[in-house]
Amino acid sequence: MATLLGATNGVFGIRAQQAGFLTESISYSFQSQKKFVMNHTGDRTGRSDYDEECTISITAKIPADSEFAGTIASAITLTSAIPDFMTEAASGLTIVDTIEISETADDYQGITLSATNLPTLTAS
Repeated sequence: MATLLGATNGVFGIRAQQAGFLTESISYSFQSQKKFVMNHTGDRTGRSDYDEECTISITAKIPADSEFAGTIASAITLTSAIPDFMTEAASGLTIVDTIEISETADDYQGITLSATNLPTLTAS
């Protein structure tokens, strides 16, 4: 157990810890589909962006004696809000794409989780 002295509630760039994880890093990648409008000679005269999404990657530690209960292709709720860089509100569903577990010789196991937020999808 670590000895904590002084203020122990620093943020250090991570806005909120995810429930059950000791978050080391979280990253967001925003993208959309795009189509170009062309004139009769094939020159681009406009562009349409649609179907926005945000890919999220979380690297964290979890206790070695506590298995992660999530599964691939399931919806997950994040503690921290997704930064607002999409024209659609960052709501909808966040679906787990990959889960990677690494075991080490200490009291924690590593977990890297990637998910995609699709703001126009809702649970059925």
